Amino acid sequence: MTHDPHRRLQEAFLRRERAARQQLLESTYRTDESDGADDPVACYGKALRHRDDGVPTASAYDSLVGALETGTVEAYNAIELDESPEMRPLAEPHGAHGFEGMGADPWAIHMAAPPAFSSSEMGAELIELYCRSLCRDVPFGAYGDDGAIADAIDDLNGATDYAGPAGTTDPHGGMLDANTVFRGLLPGTQTGPHVSQLLWKDVPRGAVPQSQRIRVLAGEAADGTGDADVVGTGPDYLTDWDTWLRVQRGVPVGRTNPPPTLVDAGGDPDAAATRHIVTGRDLANKVRRQVPYLAIRDAAEILLGMGVPFDRRIPYRQGSRESATDGTSGIRTATPVINFGSHDVLESVVSVFDLAQTAAWYRKWLVHRRLRPEEYAGRLESERRGAGGPFDLPDTLRESTAPSRVVDAYGTSLLPQAYTEGCPTHPSYPAGHSVVAGATVTLLKAMFDGRHPFPVAEMVVPVADGTVEGTMAGGGTTTVQSTRLAPVTEVSTALGATADSLAEVRTATITVNDELNKLATNVALGRNWAGIHYRSDGIEGLLLGEQVAVRYLQDHLRSTDLPFDGYRLEPFFDAYPGTQDGAAPNLDRDAILITPDRITTPDDESSSISVDDPAR
Repeated sequence: MTHDPHRRLQEAFLRRERAARQQLLESTYRTDESDGADDPVACYGKALRHRDDGVPTASAYDSLVGALETGTVEAYNAIELDESPEMRPLAEPHGAHGFEGMGADPWAIHMAAPPAFSSSEMGAELIELYCRSLCRDVPFGAYGDDGAIADAIDDLNGATDYAGPAGTTDPHGGMLDANTVFRGLLPGTQTGPHVSQLLWKDVPRGAVPQSQRIRVLAGEAADGTGDADVVGTGPDYLTDWDTWLRVQRGVPVGRTNPPPTLVDAGGDPDAAATRHIVTGRDLANKVRRQVPYLAIRDAAEILLGMGVPFDRRIPYRQGSRESATDGTSGIRTATPVINFGSHDVLESVVSVFDLAQTAAWYRKWLVHRRLRPEEYAGRLESERRGAGGPFDLPDTLRESTAPSRVVDAYGTSLLPQAYTEGCPTHPSYPAGHSVVAGATVTLLKAMFDGRHPFPVAEMVVPVADGTVEGTMAGGGTTTVQSTRLAPVTEVSTALGATADSLAEVRTATITVNDELNKLATNVALGRNWAGIHYRSDGIEGLLLGEQVAVRYLQDHLRSTDLPFDGYRLEPFFDAYPGTQDGAAPNLDRDAILITPDRITTPDDESSSISVDDPAR
């Protein structure tokens, strides 16, 4: 400690210099590689000039690649977008070249390549998306009795190389059923309700708790009244060829595909038709336009409001519990605020957001340029209608019954979209929301004591609460199902969860980390319900975000001079980073220890986690 301002400035400089030197000299610099496909058929091209068969022109695709490699204003302005009648701009391709002031350089973090265009893995991912589109209006509480869910289970159980629950990479094993379909593989994601408590519970913000109800998207009225258990059918888009092709060419959505079915669009928020998340469409709606980190920031406030303790090693006593850092019992006359406390948690969630987005943008634009699901399904429909192809599509997709059920429902094999505009104008892999979720949830898992039990008495579930009438943006009204939250200890059936999942949550021991893993998965795969991302976009994005957060924490730890042995973190997978071949979800709850100069495993724990480069 010193009052000498010159020494203080020098110390501040040295701390920043050490952080930069650590990232430069002691990191393993990696360059990600694509899966080898780099052509208009197999890669992203939405908003570029397109042929009549729905494939971007070779010249337009080459102009995009050239601009990314050159990186000049002139090159970007030369990208061949379709400008008739007006263009839809791309989402900042040059963001892939950005630098950041904390943590690892966005290019120096490793990420596995996505499934190849013609692989059986890719086919299985499309099958799952077709199934989700047909099931997005089924309430989670009705999964055990719904025919569309049963068809999805049959399809996915038979899909070669499916990477979801009960698939080739699921260590839980078994066969897919109504309780596991469409879920994640991480610890906690298959226990209890489909949706995390942290997306249902009110947020204790200020004097008035903030409800997490969302506005409802509805295409027709819900059936029944009072305790109705049917929520109605929402609007689906881009299911006819002409509209789909116009949107691929970048024609603005308002000119091509206006959203006539949004409930209470632009109306009084206090009078809007709202409910909690009880369907896949609701989850897609939750993560549609919300800034990606906000759901995790809300989760942080919920955990703070519940009094969940911070990491056991922080240099403060927490109630009667002494610090677990060697050599100190912790400060007992003060509580943490700016360092290790609530302000630290909330600020860090925001700070890591842009780091995660930049890491995602590099891989989206400069490495993989993975085509969006709506584009991939367009290849299948182009073949079906004789407009183009044949394309090198996997047999597992051609042989599945899921696309034919979509044809029966909509007349084409195009992937029904929950968003009127379909996907954004940037490539699919990784999902930006998933990288942000991976980074921000990793921060919470490190900063809080993730082993702390999530009390059953604190758990809630949405139940039907009558119906309300909502005004449609295109005119007229519709009736939609509303909800209220009920304690899980007081109900046996609910709109938001099956009876089996409610019974399970009342008897299982669920930890804070379980709910955070479920939250991360809900956000990472939420946009899959809209049809704009694949499963691997979300899962691999979580792993990229986890690495971003760990490297951020290494720099962040240099902001204090109090004794601290480092943050204990249970990684998503049983290797760190989880991009290692053979890594599986971390079901044993083994941990790594994050210190400014080293990532290792805790000395006081038996851990099987491998850290591929311990000097990092």
